Amino acid sequence: MTSKKAATYGENLIVGRKLGHHLPRIASGDADDNWVADDDDSRAQREEEEARNERKRWREQRLERRAAIKPRALPEPAGSSVVNPDGVAGIPGRLKFSRDKVPNSPTSSSLPSSSLPSARYTRGLWADTQRHLIQAYEYLCHVGEAQQWIEGCLGEELGFGVVDMEESLRNGVVLAKLVRVFQGEAVVRRIYEAPKLDFRHSDNINYFFNFVRHVGLPESFIFELTDLYEKKNLPKVIYCIHALSHLLSRRGLAERIGNLVGHLQFSDDQLQKTQKGLKDAGVPMPNFGDVGRELALEINEEPEETEEEIRYRLLQESEPSIIAVQTLSRGYLARKAQATQTARLQLAQRYIVRAQAQGRAILVRREIESLRKQQTNLIPWAVALQSAARAYCLRRRWLAWIRHIRARSQSVVKIQAQIRGVLVRRRQAVLNTAVQRCVFSITKMQAQARARIARRKQDQLMKVFSTPKVFGSIVGLQAAARGALQRLATTRQLHALDRLEGSIIALQAQAKGVLVRRRIGTQLAKLEDVTDIAVRIQAAVRTFLARKRLLMLIRGLRKATPVVVILQARARANLARHQHKALNKTLTRVEVVKSVGGFQALARAALTRNRHREQIKRLEFSLPDVVGFQAVAYGFLVRREWHAWRDHIRRSHSVASALQALFRGVLQRRKFREKMRYYRANLDKVVKIQSLFRAKETRDQYRQLTMGTNVSVGTIKNFVHLLDDSENDFQEEMDLERMRKQVVERIRENQALENDVSDLDVKIALVVHNVKTFDELVKARRKFGADTAAAHASRASVLAAHGDPFAGPSTLDHSAKRKLELYQQLFYLLQSRGEYLGRLFLEMSSDNVPEKNRRLLERVVLTLFGYGQDRREDYLLLKLFQFSITEEFGSAKTIDDVVHGHPMYINIALHYIRPKQTTHLRETLQPLIREVIAADDLDLEVDPKQIYRAQVELEEMRSGRATAKPKDITFTDALNDPITRPEYIRHLQVLRWWAERFVTAITESTRKMPYAIRFLARETLAALKNKFPDAPEEAYAACVGRLVFYRYINPAIITPETFEIVSNTVDIGSRKNLAQISKVLAQVTSGSEFGDDMPSYIPINEYVKKAIAQFTVWLFEVAVVPDAETQFHAHEFLDATVQPKPIYISPNEVYAMHGLLAQHLEKLGPAREDPLRVILHELDGVPHFGNEELKDARDRAITLELTNRFAHVGDPRAEEKTLWVQAKRTVLAILRVQPGKDLVESLMQPVSDGHETMWEDILESEMESDHRLRHPRRMPSTAAQESAYRLEDIRQLSFREVKAHAIFFLLELEKQGKITRDDGYQGILNAIAHDVRSKHLMRLQRQQEIENMADALQHLTERKKYFEEQINSYNSYVEVAMATMQRGKSKKRIIMPFTKQYFHLRDLQKSGKTPQFGSFKYSAQDLYDRGILLSIDQFSPRQFDKLNVVISSNQLGSFTVELFNSALGITNRVGNADIRLEDLLQAQYQDRASLSLFNGLAKFNLNLLLYQINKK
Repeated sequence: MTSKKAATYGENLIVGRKLGHHLPRIASGDADDNWVADDDDSRAQREEEEARNERKRWREQRLERRAAIKPRALPEPAGSSVVNPDGVAGIPGRLKFSRDKVPNSPTSSSLPSSSLPSARYTRGLWADTQRHLIQAYEYLCHVGEAQQWIEGCLGEELGFGVVDMEESLRNGVVLAKLVRVFQGEAVVRRIYEAPKLDFRHSDNINYFFNFVRHVGLPESFIFELTDLYEKKNLPKVIYCIHALSHLLSRRGLAERIGNLVGHLQFSDDQLQKTQKGLKDAGVPMPNFGDVGRELALEINEEPEETEEEIRYRLLQESEPSIIAVQTLSRGYLARKAQATQTARLQLAQRYIVRAQAQGRAILVRREIESLRKQQTNLIPWAVALQSAARAYCLRRRWLAWIRHIRARSQSVVKIQAQIRGVLVRRRQAVLNTAVQRCVFSITKMQAQARARIARRKQDQLMKVFSTPKVFGSIVGLQAAARGALQRLATTRQLHALDRLEGSIIALQAQAKGVLVRRRIGTQLAKLEDVTDIAVRIQAAVRTFLARKRLLMLIRGLRKATPVVVILQARARANLARHQHKALNKTLTRVEVVKSVGGFQALARAALTRNRHREQIKRLEFSLPDVVGFQAVAYGFLVRREWHAWRDHIRRSHSVASALQALFRGVLQRRKFREKMRYYRANLDKVVKIQSLFRAKETRDQYRQLTMGTNVSVGTIKNFVHLLDDSENDFQEEMDLERMRKQVVERIRENQALENDVSDLDVKIALVVHNVKTFDELVKARRKFGADTAAAHASRASVLAAHGDPFAGPSTLDHSAKRKLELYQQLFYLLQSRGEYLGRLFLEMSSDNVPEKNRRLLERVVLTLFGYGQDRREDYLLLKLFQFSITEEFGSAKTIDDVVHGHPMYINIALHYIRPKQTTHLRETLQPLIREVIAADDLDLEVDPKQIYRAQVELEEMRSGRATAKPKDITFTDALNDPITRPEYIRHLQVLRWWAERFVTAITESTRKMPYAIRFLARETLAALKNKFPDAPEEAYAACVGRLVFYRYINPAIITPETFEIVSNTVDIGSRKNLAQISKVLAQVTSGSEFGDDMPSYIPINEYVKKAIAQFTVWLFEVAVVPDAETQFHAHEFLDATVQPKPIYISPNEVYAMHGLLAQHLEKLGPAREDPLRVILHELDGVPHFGNEELKDARDRAITLELTNRFAHVGDPRAEEKTLWVQAKRTVLAILRVQPGKDLVESLMQPVSDGHETMWEDILESEMESDHRLRHPRRMPSTAAQESAYRLEDIRQLSFREVKAHAIFFLLELEKQGKITRDDGYQGILNAIAHDVRSKHLMRLQRQQEIENMADALQHLTERKKYFEEQINSYNSYVEVAMATMQRGKSKKRIIMPFTKQYFHLRDLQKSGKTPQFGSFKYSAQDLYDRGILLSIDQFSPRQFDKLNVVISSNQLGSFTVELFNSALGITNRVGNADIRLEDLLQAQYQDRASLSLFNGLAKFNLNLLLYQINKK
């Protein structure tokens, strides 16, 4: 079958196959019945011809465009590309939808676009219409892909087209044939085929359902029967086929489905019909593009790469090469275009120069002509002069008006002020009148309200403050508060002064400056009065001093003039001579001559520049006059021209406005047409770009949500719906709760059935052994039988008669109801506060505690926490274990006490972990253990003496004669035996090999290990390091290893059948082998090597030392897990937000637990105000167990709800966490109504009526959703003082109030330094993103819990069935035994007359006290002689003849034994006692030899007394 399928299937479904080539003609419906697929050559020729026609058409269009371009315009660059206007980008072969084509009009192509009257209405929705048609087209392509894949699997073509495939699949024939291909005819024996659709076709579809579930397709991909049979959701059917192809491709059973989008063609009618069918069905379209990825997520495998991902990855890998090629190509094209342009410019250069010259000449002539016209025309000058005159007159009038206004401005202001005052006084008078009318009522109402509120607050405060402890605390708190407030006020003043220090200093500086300026101004004012005099005095003084200095200088120069002149002349001569000589020497050199020439040139240039500067200076000197004249002339000309244009425009204002409007309209319409033409030409590209952009944006936002640190507001808004509980979430939660309840009930039922089976087994064994009456057994059968409605009513009546609080809600009085509430509060307290049970564990761990009480406590604790089947109970149980470990290790004196201790919490933890432990150990150790058991010749005995003895016995068995060798020899002799020694070495080698394999398997299963055992290891290690900080690492590892290996792993190795690792009982040899492996692993776990006490294991100490190091590292790795709060997302609001689950417990267990708590109350709650002590005090003692009937009625389990009485949350960060929760809720509400670029923008937006309406709509939709889902409300807290932990319901607030609350919460968090406005309050957005991620993790965890619950329920159901079968077999045995007894009791007992028994019965008949089941009188001497009576205190055996013993029974299973003394002729009763047959059998079961009666007065032989009773 496989070879045939492979031969017909081919390498690929798309390329290289002829199957599926008919899909285009089937899809379009254009071909006839004799259609034959074209071969590759003809198709290639046709494509080449189409390409040539396309190029020819493009060349013609290009020539037309070139002819329409002006001569001076440049042609297009050589590198411009050609785009096919009829194609779709990215999908070759697919025709695009155009706006110009009107839907449902085959002749629309021949009509103009605006010829139809409804054209504008049709085009108004053209984008939506084309988008819907694209959706229908893609869906039909996916249907074609499914058909092509099915044809490839079947190896034949189907007889229908793509459009008809949905209808053809309804009978299931094609699906059944597909299943037969993969599973053969043994599974699909007969396929029902009929021309008409009937119910028998569902068998064909069921074949497909069984197949897809057999191959492991997730349920989310499988459609319902009605989806296909009744056409309710046909896209889901096609989606299932796509998913199946991907799954089979992963398994290597089939090829993956192909991609035909863009390869098929359909008519408009077919697309319209398909789109109408999809719209009428009203079902969502599956995401066919991501089916492979979604399937991989469902089956927990790596997703396969799609073609786009492969293409994207290859492009990313080749990005440098592509960039280099693009760079070279652009360079080549640019150079080529530049060369072409340069060549064209060179060819047209002479024409360009001529054209430029002609253009310049035309412009010059035009300017000269306009200048001449302006000079000859005086109208503008006259107009400008008139305008200037008008402007001057207008300015004069305007200035006069301004002066008039300013002169009367004060009067106008006063009048306005008086008018405003009159209006304000009138409004105030009206308001005062209205207030005075109702002031009495308002004042009275306010006074009453204030008084009532004040009295209520005063009463509450007085109640609280009346206690001395609270009073002292309040006084201290007030003192501390006053001090804190005073310090806070001082600190605020200092901070305010520090902040205003700069302003104060500036103010002081300004004040000082004002004062100084005032003084200087005063002095300057005084000086201004004598300024002229001071100036004249200063001028005269300066003149006198200057003349004096000048006269002194002249006198000095006159005296030294002759000498100075002579000296200067001689010095100048010497210097001139020396300079002349040096100059002559220098000038004689050639290079100097050249330098001199250059210097002279520079000198001339400098002179020229100097002259130029002088000229510029002269021009600059006259520049103001020239500029002023030019400015006046220019201003006059410009004003004249401007006035002319202004008057012209004023005269033509309406015409200019109309022309401007028309021109703007033309420009806008042109731009709009160009834009729309561009959009129509690239509609497919626009759609694809939009889809790619949206997909990319969504991926980026999702990546930012899952991995980013700073999440944007848009991301939060797009994914905030993930925080809402959908109907699926609610249904899963309800299913999980229902299954959890069933699991807990089934566990309790199985425990009860197991105990019943054990009790029945023991009682039947005792009956057989002691010939016990079967009445007790019948009673036990009734007790352990089914619980009928009558039995339930009977139990309720018994409980109600005794005032039991668990009788039922309809039979409770006030006291019983109060007791029920107290028990609910008691067990809630035990569940939520683990310190009580932890201390009780410590008390119950002592040796003097009865085993019955320990078993009771274990059973009640597991029941209280629901066997850890819920997140809350799981978390609380682990916290109980954490506290128990701390208490247990805190009481240990040495680390050896911890290693060798047997704490009680370990047994409870193992029962709690057992379901997950079984799964983990079965996956880890099952292959190894089965391999050990399957090895028949495997023998791991390493004791040389046992090996030697086995060799001797084997030799005797083979020879048939006794050997002369001794069987019992020493260890040394056995080791030196030549036959035993090699066998011993081989056993050690094999044992070491097996131990290595077990160690490897265990150490590699860390990730699969349940979290609970790893958490216990973590807490054990932490408690050890805290209690014994100086202990070595090996000691820590030994303690953790004793928990992890000895308690958790080792039982599965020793008894694998109890962990469902093997199905049958393990034989003795395999069990010995497993015990040897366990012994080596236990030694490795202990952290020490084998010693002299086990010499046979010493040779493998080298391996043991190596394994110890490996195991130590592994044990520390096991202890590395997050804490319980992180694992279960627990917080201080857990009890306030999560409803506690009820527990299923019997009243007897409740009362027994009550007794244990009352017995150890001093250790559990030593404080007087302890909540446990308060509740037990209100319960007022343990109820009496009463008679057997009441005890039996209390044995049935009842549902006990848990309520919280002491809602004390002791988290110091509770207020901060409350702020976080409230801030997140209000921020989410704001983002739903007012989204913005960032959170600050959303907060700053004003609130309008539209926002309030939108908020009300959101609240209504949420309330409808809550009503539909019927969410259970959380348990209300009764603690009024803990208001900080109650989340305010924002549904009662308006949106304006919600926004105010959000701003308040954000500001409070900012004050605490948790968030800041500098980053736009990014911290709150990151917290919301974390909640979204946590919600997804919680959904995954819930799905995993549902699977675990289903597995546990299945195993418990099987175990319950086993116990019920055992009880039924016991009941059958009881029925047979009852029939036998009835036959035995039919004989009437004959009593001899005139005997002691005869007179005894006659006396009883006379007195009317004959027992129902008989009475027998014996002499004490007779019983003593037969050994039944052993002794009677105060009487010797010689006096036994005067004593009589009467044994009678008036109740089934109960006997009365009386002792009478007739020594003095008077019969006196010495004592009497009531004994139960069940007590006698239990005493015999406990191997007791004698029985004391009458308060120890008489002693009987227990076995002979039982024999005597059974005999009679």
